[in-house]
Amino acid sequence: MPVSAVPTERLAPTHINKRFGRYSVLSAYGLPLMPLGRPGAALSHWFIWATYHSLGLWLIAALVVLLVNHNHQQGQQMAANLAAPKIWDVYVFEKQGLSRALGKDAAPGYQVLQVKAVDPDTVTFKVSSVTYKRESGTDKAISMDNLMLDSYFLTNSISLERQQLAPLFAQGTIISARRPEHIYIDGGIVRPRPKPKPLYEGPKLNQANQKGIEYFRQGLWAEALSAFQRGAEQGDAWSQYNLGDMYLKGQSTEQDTQQACLWFKRAAEQNHPKAKIALKHCS
Repeated sequence: MPVSAVPTERLAPTHINKRFGRYSVLSAYGLPLMPLGRPGAALSHWFIWATYHSLGLWLIAALVVLLVNHNHQQGQQMAANLAAPKIWDVYVFEKQGLSRALGKDAAPGYQVLQVKAVDPDTVTFKVSSVTYKRESGTDKAISMDNLMLDSYFLTNSISLERQQLAPLFAQGTIISARRPEHIYIDGGIVRPRPKPKPLYEGPKLNQANQKGIEYFRQGLWAEALSAFQRGAEQGDAWSQYNLGDMYLKGQSTEQDTQQACLWFKRAAEQNHPKAKIALKHCS
């Protein structure tokens, strides 16, 4: 039996056994918890017994404190998630309470919902296509990556007022509101992996300008002029500068200082350093 009363004669002989003779010890899985019997010697009995045999009792007390503290912290975290919902948060709802909040009727059960969008006043959820008879079924679904299946959620979404969330949690309609750690909840994947940041985070290179540079290096000036023209019209500062430089030097076109200055000025307005210097030809 996991929990039983063990007579002292079956325990290893100790001072407490010899002094108080026969009594029993309440044990769980073989671990002594508390003495039974001999109420006449209760105070000294408990004091000496605690000295020799209370390890299990103190361990259980410590576990109870840890469990209470964990539940308290978990409740605080859920309250914070409800106050500031984010996309990918995972909620477990009691289905009948959810249906009443939406003005509908439903059979009892539990459903998994995931935040799809957050607006200043409302939260939009994806709703699981499966209704679970027990709350443990939702935990199993989350831990087994079911939320990543294409068919797991219904096509239609639902929306709730943000101010409804805390009252629904208080009345037990919202069972849990958890936020993924990276992509996981309880070891199950509940969201796609975030896209990695690009290795290069500088200004984006204009493809037309890059093509123009390639043509220019090959001596294909007409093609280079055409490519720089496309990039300049797209608003790229380097294209504008390169186009102005070709007009200034008359490369693959007649020399046109007016056109050169026009493009130098547009590039300089974007703080292009070479274009600012080139504007000296426009005075």
